[in-house]
Amino acid sequence: MTSTSFMMIIFMILPIFSWCATSTVAANLSPANLDGLKAQFQTAMKSFSDVASLHYTLAGIKELGVQPPDSFCNDIKKLVDKSNIESIYHATEAAKTLANCKLPVEDYRSVVTSTLQSDKSTTSEVYYAVSSSVNLGLTVDEASIEKRLNALAKTDDSILSQGYALLTGAQLSQPVAKFYADTVNDLVQQADEIDGRTLQYEGGVGTTALLVSAFYEVAEKAGAAMKIDPKQLHKFASYFSTKRHVATLRSAYYLTKVFKYLSDNKNTMPVVVTRVSPSAISAQNPSVLVSVSNLLGQPVGEISVVAESAKRKDDGVVVISKQKLTSKASDFSVFELPFYDTKIPRGFYTIHLTLTPRGDGKLIGLTDNTIDVKVTSEGAIENAELSVSDRDNTAQAKTYKLTYPNVQSEKLELDYHQKLVLKFQIKDKRTGEFIRVQQAFLRFTNKKSNKEIIYLAEATDGSNSQYKVEVDLQTNANDFRHQSGAYNAALILGDQLLQNAYEWKLNDNIQLSFHEDSQADKNHQNLYVPRPEIVHQFRLDEVRPPTIVSLVFSALTLLPLLILFILWIKLGFNLSGLPLGLSPLGFHISHGAVFALMFFYWKYLDMFQTIRYLALISIPLFIFGHRVLATLAARREKKA
Repeated sequence: MTSTSFMMIIFMILPIFSWCATSTVAANLSPANLDGLKAQFQTAMKSFSDVASLHYTLAGIKELGVQPPDSFCNDIKKLVDKSNIESIYHATEAAKTLANCKLPVEDYRSVVTSTLQSDKSTTSEVYYAVSSSVNLGLTVDEASIEKRLNALAKTDDSILSQGYALLTGAQLSQPVAKFYADTVNDLVQQADEIDGRTLQYEGGVGTTALLVSAFYEVAEKAGAAMKIDPKQLHKFASYFSTKRHVATLRSAYYLTKVFKYLSDNKNTMPVVVTRVSPSAISAQNPSVLVSVSNLLGQPVGEISVVAESAKRKDDGVVVISKQKLTSKASDFSVFELPFYDTKIPRGFYTIHLTLTPRGDGKLIGLTDNTIDVKVTSEGAIENAELSVSDRDNTAQAKTYKLTYPNVQSEKLELDYHQKLVLKFQIKDKRTGEFIRVQQAFLRFTNKKSNKEIIYLAEATDGSNSQYKVEVDLQTNANDFRHQSGAYNAALILGDQLLQNAYEWKLNDNIQLSFHEDSQADKNHQNLYVPRPEIVHQFRLDEVRPPTIVSLVFSALTLLPLLILFILWIKLGFNLSGLPLGLSPLGFHISHGAVFALMFFYWKYLDMFQTIRYLALISIPLFIFGHRVLATLAARREKKA
């Protein structure tokens, strides 16, 4: 198969795949995902390097209903770090999952006690110490723990720290747990809302699942209902339901744990509505099957489902209203909605469902459930004809009638003075109407090189929707790269609303002749081979003049200074007239500073920096210079 034909298949399949992959508003954790979590834990049980991984693995597999063997007790004792409170916590939690695994209490008492008494312990360390104390049967001072948690709340208000505070409160007495249970609603308000559909916390699925699990644990210990708005709980559930795979064992464990809380009928339980039948509705698949379950895919009890409406997406036309679905299972987990009807035209539809439970169940997500379906039809290719004519239409065209799926046996010969025209129509077998499709192509294939040339078939305006492809061998010669020879022609049709795609070979022996020499095919594989390395070449240094030239110009530069010295000697230069004092000294220092500034300007500074420094030096230079000149003038007056 060539790359061109592969792309054609992609173009035809992609829209259909994208439609089938469209999910409903809520999505339950399917058994495949539960198996995936279980496989993740079972794989980790075969190879682990630290006690934390072992804890999350054993606890996670137990949440899924599998009792881990007691043989892991020895691994816990080997991996635990007796000087680290977090390691001790993971060891005690892992041992708790086993039927018979006791850890030596005295080996951990000192570390647990010192952590609880330390004023440097973090919220997570306090939780680790309290949970380890409970697991080991040690007594805890609730007053000191509560005091420490209050102090930590003032210095660390991160969401994860508050989550550990809730988990710690769930390990203490009921009054303490009730205090923390009352703060759940405040923590819910700190969650980030995404697209108005989901709620999550910064830190991802692991942090969010830990927080929501803490909500349930502290409310359960307090003996009160969790204080959270049902709409917010449903948004949390929507977020968790999108997490099909997680990267870490910690996230997998807390995700499994929160799914069990959300699927417990003692709690407020989100209802998940999904389509379990194919999205395409046809005579062979006339009904829509809908699954009603919790997040673990389990039945939620006796419930009725009503299709409030089914609207066509193109124009909003309602084709079904207030139709009750029929239960197909004794546990009310699957419901059926007959949808295929000759009165319902082909197209895309959105079905709005409303659920009504029997009794006073704590179910949420009963309204605003939608599922998407499409009504498909079987098409028929009719009025297909292939004609060969001169480019200037001077001679009568030869027209050949074609019938699907037959292949034309007659050999066709065309040269660069001629053109080939294909016309056809597509009829909906159910309604008898002519329809348009999303993809319609005419493909030529060189029988020698298998090179493909594809042309788009365009539909004419009007109710007949006749498709036409015209290939002029002179204007389109470059498409064939002027390669004369035998070709076959095939018609390719595809549409999301057609039950089947079509690839109809029209003629297997078409001889094309071009007047110019053929051009070699491009080797598309060369597009992916390594290119020659690009070596950057810097500009070569300019050729310098000989050394003697540089020396001569340097001497000419110093010539004015030499002339100055000669003139001074001729005029009788001496220092006897130089006045002594602070002003002359300051003047010469300032004057020398100006010359030094000129050097720095030439070497380091720019013009603006030089002007700024010159302005500062000019002040003392002016003052001292004025005083020196005044002194010299006074001397001359005395001599006079």
